[in-house]
Amino acid sequence: MKVLHLSWEYPPNIVGGLGRHVYYLTKELAKLGIDVVVITINYGYEEVEEEVNGVNVIRVNPFKIKVLDFISWVHSFNLEMLKRASQLLPRWRPDIIHVHDWLTAPSGVPLKHAAKAPLIATVHATEHGRRGGLRSPESKHIHEWEWLMSFEAWRLIACSNYMRDEVVKVLGAPHNKISVIPNGVAGELLDFKVDWSKRRNYAYDWEKIVVFFGRMVYEKGPDKVLEAFRKLLGRRQDVKLIMIGDGPMYEYLANAARDLGSKVYLAGRLPDEDLYSVVGMADVVTLPSRYEPFGISVLEGMALGRAVIGPNRGGPAEIIQNMVNGITVDPEDSDALANDMDLLLGDEGRRRYIGGNARRTVLDKYRWDLVAKSTAELYAQVVEERKRTVW
Repeated sequence: MKVLHLSWEYPPNIVGGLGRHVYYLTKELAKLGIDVVVITINYGYEEVEEEVNGVNVIRVNPFKIKVLDFISWVHSFNLEMLKRASQLLPRWRPDIIHVHDWLTAPSGVPLKHAAKAPLIATVHATEHGRRGGLRSPESKHIHEWEWLMSFEAWRLIACSNYMRDEVVKVLGAPHNKISVIPNGVAGELLDFKVDWSKRRNYAYDWEKIVVFFGRMVYEKGPDKVLEAFRKLLGRRQDVKLIMIGDGPMYEYLANAARDLGSKVYLAGRLPDEDLYSVVGMADVVTLPSRYEPFGISVLEGMALGRAVIGPNRGGPAEIIQNMVNGITVDPEDSDALANDMDLLLGDEGRRRYIGGNARRTVLDKYRWDLVAKSTAELYAQVVEERKRTVW
């Protein structure tokens, strides 16, 4: 079976979780014997073709056309993807074309018709969900492409039941067109060894560590973490907050935390090894996202055996069993978040119990080999359906 993936993110070019998703999924699909090609973009300005973990990766130049805005840039790199994929078709014709979010739909939709191959689209998030509505011309344009992608796709993949329901409600997709296949956690993270010798780089021995990590954007709730931590400091001083990541809210958070001095450390973006070391040292990981279709950061904290506090909505609410393998909280309730942090910090036995259950949950349900197996089964089903269809 031949499968073409189109993704604007692929390591080392990472913006959010989408790039890692495509990397680990295609790596495991190749292990299953599927012939996988990924077309992505290259920030080095030159087109590059290479093999990565048994996957043929083609990186196109996204800057050939000078543009003035993000939407125009997306369409310009899709044009380059479309050109490169069209060159493949005479010698390598895919059985499946798989796009990830609207960002590669402008190339995926015409390629579907050129190759007469079924289109599968993974909806990682929707513009309506991210923004809480469609208030700008840009958001409306993105929404139109999301709708067209969902209409043209043979099947849609959602990462959670929450996301499936959002796709039905926001994009009008039929319920039976959507398969729910979760994200996974990398095997190297499950085997990761925390370098405890570095703990003193971040906190005193007597301080317990609370960690937030992710993009510093409104939907991830870093402002609520800081608000809750300020309340927590009114009860105890043996604690330090480490916030890892960057984004538009970084400067706001830095200014808001200034009066808390060394009790809050904004680490910025860290290399994966340092990131996972800090998360693995945490006594509590708090990730109260306002909008989270799945919650891969929640899974990463759980994989490292940490006690994670996540939102009581969205994808994380389907992963976390409250007080069993994590704690769920209303992401807008900073008092409740402060209470839950205090509860965990004061009870090592509870932290160990929750962290142990969390890691077992990941091992049992959220490995990438399991995700790839489910995806390959969907591919096979669609290929059989295609054989019975006149196109």
